Amino acid sequence: MNGSHADGRIVIVGGGVVGTSLAFHLTQLGHREVVLIERGELGEGTTAYGTGGIRQQFTSRVNAQLVRRSVDFFSEFTERTGEPFDFRQHGYLFLLDDENTAAAFATAVRTQNELGVPSRLLTPEEVPALAPGVRLDGLVGAAYCPTDGSASPTDATAGFARAARRRGADIRRNTEVTGFLRDADGTVTGVRTTTEDVTASTVVIATGPQARALGRLAGIELPVAPHRRQAFAIAPLPWIDAAQPLTVDVGSGAYVHPEHGGSAVVGGNDRETPEGTDTSIDESRVEPLLEALVHRWPGMTEAAVVRGWAGLREMTPDDHALVGASEVPGLWAAVGFSGHGFMQAPAVGEALAELLLTGGSQLDLAPLRLSRFAEGRPVDEGVRF
Repeated sequence: MNGSHADGRIVIVGGGVVGTSLAFHLTQLGHREVVLIERGELGEGTTAYGTGGIRQQFTSRVNAQLVRRSVDFFSEFTERTGEPFDFRQHGYLFLLDDENTAAAFATAVRTQNELGVPSRLLTPEEVPALAPGVRLDGLVGAAYCPTDGSASPTDATAGFARAARRRGADIRRNTEVTGFLRDADGTVTGVRTTTEDVTASTVVIATGPQARALGRLAGIELPVAPHRRQAFAIAPLPWIDAAQPLTVDVGSGAYVHPEHGGSAVVGGNDRETPEGTDTSIDESRVEPLLEALVHRWPGMTEAAVVRGWAGLREMTPDDHALVGASEVPGLWAAVGFSGHGFMQAPAVGEALAELLLTGGSQLDLAPLRLSRFAEGRPVDEGVRF
């Protein structure tokens, strides 16, 4: 299942940032028979509702590796794709109010540093220099990485798609995959769409929250479930500056993502949202979020929410993506990114393209293999929010 597919057409189902990154990297490696099929417009699904955070501070080694490599790509996005892109490296700051969590972050920082991530631990007294206005009560420390940042998932998707097209990719919008073509031994040989059948040597599912339903059409069960994730924009406040780090109060999950002009995006208290596809705003979570924000940022008493939005995150049981070959010959997946798809998309696209075309990749994707749950070998992420 892990052999080279360099000589055949590769069909990618899903036109979000992961699917378009894969299309770009396949064409970048010289593969011209690439067809990307998107049921709507490119990037209008999960990608469109992401807040654009890019962090390398994971306790999981594979997650940190993926974003470390992606940060390199995002830093050179225009040079590599020929498309405009604005990557703001304002840093990420994690506020820690629990000794066990602080210990997990300390271990993670050592791993991150081994990978070349310049993260470091801070004392509570060092926090105000980076994030004025934070209440220090109860904090036992913090973790900070100056090369973390944010960018537009929509811009990245559009840039990847345009660059892939220039290199020969066939990108089809408003076309839905309704089934899979199979040969006599069950190998996937293409897809059936609302307009025509498309043959292929390999089909890659990259459909985000729709992955489980599409996998079932092919006879596989992908452990991916959609969960609502909401965020809110607040009106400008005088103490917020775009150069400040995106700051997360780990204890509550609440975060402040500073934007230009003193405004900010806030959210993060809906980790336990039940499975479902409802993307309406859950008003019952707004007051608890504001209470958590005011507790850690007293100046938030003046915050005025100007708009809110909700999208879907496709979650797996261990909060890690599923990337690689399925048990069905000819069928692969790159799904289940658990809220980290945008920040990992460049590295995943590159590594998966290498794996598909050569049978190996510079970055080891084995920890993300689809079979790991059946094997009883999930990947551990010590701190989830």
